[in-house]
Amino acid sequence: MIKVFILCPGLGYIRRGYESFAQEIFDALSKDNYLDITLFKGRGNSSSQEIVLWNLPYHANLARKISRVFKKVERRDPYFVQLLSFFISLVPHIHIKKPDVIFFSEPSLGTFLLQWRHLTKQNYKLLFKNGGPCTPTLFYRWDHILQLSPTHFRAALDVGVPAEKQTLLFYGVHMNSEFQTLTTSEREALRHKLELPEKQPLILSVAAINNSHKRMNYVIREVASLSQPRPYLLLLGQQGEESAEILNLGNELLGKEHFQIRTVAYNQVADYYKIADAFVLASLSEGFGRVFLEAMSYGLPCLAHDYETPRYILGKEGYFANFELAGSLASLIPQSLAESHDISKQRRRHRTIYERFSWDQARPEYIKLFQKCVNS
Repeated sequence: MIKVFILCPGLGYIRRGYESFAQEIFDALSKDNYLDITLFKGRGNSSSQEIVLWNLPYHANLARKISRVFKKVERRDPYFVQLLSFFISLVPHIHIKKPDVIFFSEPSLGTFLLQWRHLTKQNYKLLFKNGGPCTPTLFYRWDHILQLSPTHFRAALDVGVPAEKQTLLFYGVHMNSEFQTLTTSEREALRHKLELPEKQPLILSVAAINNSHKRMNYVIREVASLSQPRPYLLLLGQQGEESAEILNLGNELLGKEHFQIRTVAYNQVADYYKIADAFVLASLSEGFGRVFLEAMSYGLPCLAHDYETPRYILGKEGYFANFELAGSLASLIPQSLAESHDISKQRRRHRTIYERFSWDQARPEYIKLFQKCVNS
């Protein structure tokens, strides 16, 4: 039996794609007889296989103070302090259980593990998930790299990282094998429960509420450029330093009656996919873009910047334009809303994702990945 540690310091604190993926891969594989999987997370409930490690959260005053000390030597932010404290708490578990594979997605955490392995002469393998994406030259450090996109796989090849040191494998997503949709009355009832307009077209974006990467300001301006009556815009995700500016912009251009920002628990996000009419992610680059899988699994039309990674995920079912240009997203919205409730298109979107990215398809591939890592 292969002993696997899955590390996710942000799980319980941050609502991002990697945190939800870490929980899902644990849920999908923890009952497999060939694997002994333990999930280590930053906050939440503990069990024998799902362990919360003590750590200094990045938003704590003490973490900020310690990061200022680190900055005098090397530029470090409070999240680095959280990773370091998480690693220190992990060390006894490594010593006692002696894992075969440690699966992680934070380069700094991987560096700690690499140095600790060198110091203690242990033989666990380091499996890095490139979800950032990260600079390809970093990959020389790890025993194996999980690449989520052909773009990043080729980028690593171009700098000399051997193909045998990498595996190109898709994210998995929990979803039903058969497409299920709400009736009109059920949708209106759920919207009423969620305190959202019951009949107005609703555009949803699920991502960190920022401008620098997820470009929520672009989404707001594009929706605001549409002629009246405009659709309702709901931004769902983790809020941070840039969120107040985005909230002010949305209220100014769209008005509080046509715009909202919310942060909800991961297990509540599904309700918002069920009642949305279209989904948009405005970032110009992604390590993968797991929210596309989630949205398509509910049959939603997905609007994306036109580059290789979303085309790899969405294929012929995506709605693409150059989101670096003003008016590009706005030009896609009317078509996507018009086709939103075409049941044949909804079923096709669902089937596209199920056949390529569901955990029913992904589970055996991830078991092979851990085997390959152990044997590397």
